[in-house]
Amino acid sequence: MLISSEPLRHGDVEEETEASLELARISSGEHHLLVHPTVSAEIAKDLDVDRRRLREIVRHRYPTLQSPPQVQRELISVLGSPDFGTHDWYDHQLLACVVGDAVHGLITQDDGIHRKARRLGISNRVYTIADAVATLAQLSAESPTFIPTVEVSPLYAIDLNELFFDSLKWDYSTFEAWFRASARNGRQAFVVRGPRGEIAGMCIFKGADNEIGLAGAVAKISTFKVADEYKGSRYGELLLKALFRSIEGNFDALWLTVFPKYEELIALLETFGFSHFDERGGELRYVKHLSPTDEDREQHTALEFHKRFGPPALRLSANQTFLIPILPEFHSSLFPDAPGEQISLLPTQPHGNALRKAYLSHAKVRKMRSGATLLFYRSSDKHAVTAVGVLEASLVSHIADEILEFVGGRTVYSSAEVEAMAKHAEVLALLFRQDRFIDPPLRIEELIHEGVALRAPQSIIGIREKGFRWLVDQLDA
Repeated sequence: MLISSEPLRHGDVEEETEASLELARISSGEHHLLVHPTVSAEIAKDLDVDRRRLREIVRHRYPTLQSPPQVQRELISVLGSPDFGTHDWYDHQLLACVVGDAVHGLITQDDGIHRKARRLGISNRVYTIADAVATLAQLSAESPTFIPTVEVSPLYAIDLNELFFDSLKWDYSTFEAWFRASARNGRQAFVVRGPRGEIAGMCIFKGADNEIGLAGAVAKISTFKVADEYKGSRYGELLLKALFRSIEGNFDALWLTVFPKYEELIALLETFGFSHFDERGGELRYVKHLSPTDEDREQHTALEFHKRFGPPALRLSANQTFLIPILPEFHSSLFPDAPGEQISLLPTQPHGNALRKAYLSHAKVRKMRSGATLLFYRSSDKHAVTAVGVLEASLVSHIADEILEFVGGRTVYSSAEVEAMAKHAEVLALLFRQDRFIDPPLRIEELIHEGVALRAPQSIIGIREKGFRWLVDQLDA
């Protein structure tokens, strides 16, 4: 990130340079970019003497993290202890700063570091440049200059000469011929574009294809790719969200192939319920089942059930289903693509249109567990349950930094808003996955009549057991 943000000559300009410069701009003020002292040792390895001297000078534009923590035992137990001065050794010095809470987060484009962060369970604090820019923009309460959204485009309207396709052409010698033939056959793609109009991510859905030999109606994803510049920045999540919604109820399973080298994509797929099936011709085949059996409902926890088979997929429990009131303005930020939202095509927050979200409140409820079903009740105007989520984790805290660190890149709240909430009272922070929208919504009159609630919720409340069976039928769960 340091090199891409400080190009010293034309040849130093990288794909990430523009985003790195934006990161430097947006972090000025209440946020601080620091460099690790080992950066100087890495710069010293540069054999280009003039460039090495210039980079050492430029490196001092950023303050150095003083007395960084030593690599911790828990890090060594997971990642091992590499020899001094090796690439892995430098990686571990950086990760130790996150594990040891010397910094809030680490920003890097290094795939190896992101892979290690996932193994350590700190991936929510290790950002790509694009993710860091989006998160800091939201925390700073800046009006976002760009909001990524998914469009459906016919293949014939897409320029195959874009740099986005270079790796696909390299991986598959027949890709260009296949793409052109698919265009002539009317194939379409889900596309996410970057701020300059360039293709940032693409999903080409083939449809019915059971070459893999699974039971039921099976479909194939022909192409799924996020550009290196935007990896980890939720673009893949946006594409999956569009795909899941477009095929809901039509197939029993999805599958695709991926080369083992694309670890970031594999991690994304596994996060959303795809599992390794087999290997064919040097590629891994990944499958996501969409039609769970009764046995599946019994074998998996509520959260794991949702991950494996959804969205949508719910395993309801009467004592772990909650009504969550939400004001219209927050509903619009959290669920910008909900039916009836006027801003559904232009969401106001960069993370509102993702599948994984965060919700904050001053509610006193403390019995919510991972996998709980969250029924979002839009108050003031609709007076109805409009959206459903599945709880991943929760935190209760009055420390703003702790809350911000917990919600990370999922937040639709600015740091000032979080600080104000924390000063007022303890904050309940919920990390959840969006399961579905309810259309038409479940109005409060129905909820009361069927025994789900006694009255319109003013704060988070559990549902009444009397209305549980009715609710199960409404959600087909």
